[in-house]
Formats: sequence, structure tokens, C-alpha cells
Amino acid sequence: MRIKTKLSLLFTLVIALMLIALNFYIYSLSRSFASSDFFFRLQQRVYAAANVYLEEDEVSKKIFQEFQVKFLEKLPGETIRFYDMRNQPAFIEDYTPSAFPVSVIEKTRKEKIYRNKDHRTYTYGIFYTDNQGDFVILVSADDKSGDVKLKHLGNILILGFLLNLIVLYFIGGLFTKKMLRPINEIIAHVNSITDSNLDLRLNEGNGKDELAELAITFNKMLKRLGNAFKLQQSFVASASHELRTPLTSIIGNIEVFLSRQRSAEEYKIVLNTVLEEAERLHKLSDGLLNIAQASSDIKTISMERLRIDELLEESIQSVKKQMTESKMDLYFENLPENSEDLLVTGNKNLLSIAFENVLENANKFSNNKNVKILMDNSPDKVIVTITDSGIGIPEKDVEKIFQTFYRSENALSFNGSGVGLSLCEKIINLHSGLLFVKSTPGKGTIVTIMLKKS
Repeated sequence: MRIKTKLSLLFTLVIALMLIALNFYIYSLSRSFASSDFFFRLQQRVYAAANVYLEEDEVSKKIFQEFQVKFLEKLPGETIRFYDMRNQPAFIEDYTPSAFPVSVIEKTRKEKIYRNKDHRTYTYGIFYTDNQGDFVILVSADDKSGDVKLKHLGNILILGFLLNLIVLYFIGGLFTKKMLRPINEIIAHVNSITDSNLDLRLNEGNGKDELAELAITFNKMLKRLGNAFKLQQSFVASASHELRTPLTSIIGNIEVFLSRQRSAEEYKIVLNTVLEEAERLHKLSDGLLNIAQASSDIKTISMERLRIDELLEESIQSVKKQMTESKMDLYFENLPENSEDLLVTGNKNLLSIAFENVLENANKFSNNKNVKILMDNSPDKVIVTITDSGIGIPEKDVEKIFQTFYRSENALSFNGSGVGLSLCEKIINLHSGLLFVKSTPGKGTIVTIMLKKS
């Protein structure tokens, strides 16, 4: 069932329940009023009969009947009775002495006033004291006229209710259609967006209601998708180019190598070249895989509590094995008394990759000059600062160094792919940390990494 139909039915149901409650109240009030009015009419007849029979002595039945015909409208099923102290009919000749039960007569005498309704028959009675004696006067009649009026009222309320339901359903449909029109426009607009026009945005309306919030949320999502799509396109293009370079070199060397017979020394030279390019290709593919892992959701990556000082020591030793001529000195400041204060929550493999990449860059771009590594401790975070005295980074390139495959002009003479710093930033961001780079061309670079304690 469509939302439009659901809302129309819900609107109709709510109003229908309100109308039922209102109609019930009107009918109950009318019924109560009709009942009170009829009891009042019976009360008038009781006192009129008392005045005729008891206040004027020796009034005959004929006089009362003339009074009744002249001044009182005859009610359907009307019966008026006087009962003396012995519960016997008085004044009016009555051949049905049990017109009113003795229990009713006694109850009227005891309570002074009697009111009762049995189906359509109303009964009203009073205990009347007179110089001729004490009497119980009872009158009963059927309120046929009131019943007919109530029946007509009920029919009108039911008919009006059914007609209102039909009208309300169509009115609800019109209002729902009007209210959902912006959603239909959003759906149509979203359906028109493809990978070729991700720059399109939805109309955000007044920017205040829920539909505006929906449009704003969609626009933010489209912006993220557009950025991700552009990044993917750039990444694929750059990766294709970077992968093609070593492959082209390998293929070219092999083709030249096979073009004619070579000496053993020439074979060795070509194979060494192919090996270097293959290692470059292997390192590049590892970097791309690590970037993919570092770009994933943190919930999908296993985390553990790690001693950051131990992790840093391991990273230094790993780099020294690969770069045997490197010179690195590790210093500590504000070391806590409790080693638990050096724990961070993270993925050991990814953090090791981040530290090793920064250390490799520091050694590579400083031509293995001394690299200073400082670990500082603060109440809520651990700060690692890596300082080299290498070629530095031009100011115009500092903001671009975290882009995948980007390399400064002064770094092109060094082996590399431009993946390292981009990978480091993604790993540190994944761990809710911060990475800063400060550099002076010709003097060196300072890389600062901040990680929250666990």
C-alpha cells in the first residue's frame, strides 16, 4: 500500500473516531434532555391533578376530565392514579387497582418523589399531604414522540457520519497528495542523477521542515558520492599510470634482451633491472592494498591495545634492516611511571606501516643523515615527532603531499610512487589521530603524529 493511501486512511480514521465520539455525545445529550423534558411534563401533570382534586374540594371526575381535555395534551398510554394511606385508588373510578405495583406506591411514599423509566414508559410520582389526607399520586406515559425524534436524530447522525467519511477520504487524499508532492519531486530528481551528473543538487525548499532536512541529507550524500567518484577516477588513472611504468620497463628490457644473443654479463645487468622494476611494482601494489584497507570502516578492522613505545622501536628496527645506512635516534620526554599510560587502541599492522613510511621518507630524502625521533607523553595522547635534515618540501606542495601519487618536483629524482604520505594520513585518521607536516626547503621536514590514549 502506498504512503499516500495509508496517510489518507489514517487521516480518515482519526477524524472518524472523533466524529463517532462527537455523535455519541450529541445523541446521549439529546436523549438525556428528552428524558428530562418528559419527566418534567409528567411532573406538571401530577401537580395539575393534585391541584384539581385536592386543593378544590369535591371536584368530580367529570370536572377533571374536562380540565384534562381542555388544558393537557393526552399522552400515549397515559395513566394517572391517586392512592390513599391504604394504597387504594381514590377520586378516580378505577377498575384496575393494580395499575401501579404496591412496591412503587410504598417507595414513592417513603422517598417523597419517584422517577423511573422502563423501556419507553416513564413513571413519575409524588407523596402529597392535604387536609383530606396523605396521598400518593402517580402518572405514567409513553414518550413515543421523543423516541421518534431520537430515532430521526440517530439516522441523521449516521447518514452524516457516512457522508463525512467519504468527503474526508477525498479531502485527505488531496492534502496527502499536496504534502507528498515535494517527495515525488525528490524521487524524480534523484532518479535523474547518474554518474555523469553527480554535481546536481536537490531543491532544499525552506530549509526548515523535515522534507528540507531530507533534501539537505541527500545533497550531502551526493557531495560525498561525487567526491568519492572523482577520487576513484583519479586513483584509477594514477594507479594505471604508476603500474604501467614498471611494467613497460620490464617488457621493454625483456624485448631488448631477447632481440639477440647476449653475454652473461649483459644477462645479469638486464635481470637486475627487471628485478628492480618488479620490486617497485610489488611495493606499489602493496601500497595500494594498504590504502584500500586504511580507507575502510574502522568497525571492520581488528583493534587491540598497543604500547606505542614498543611499536615505535619495532618500526625503527624494521627500517634499519631495509636501509642499513640509516641513522635514527629515539628520545623520550615526560615518560609516565605507569606503562599503562602509553597504551593506544589500534591495528598494529597499519600503525607499523604508517611509522615505517614516515621513517623511510625521512631517511631517503635526507640521504641517510641523522633522523631525530621524539616521543612525548601528555595526559590524553601520545605525540611522536620525526625530524630530518633533508631536501624539505616546497610551500606550494605541502597541502598536496597527502594526495595519492602526488610528488614534489624536488623529489622526482628519488625512487618512490607518492603513496607513502597519503597512506600514513589515512591510517592515522582511521585511528582518530592527527598528522601534521612542517617543512622548510633545503633544511628538512618535521612530521608530527598524535594518537589518543586508550
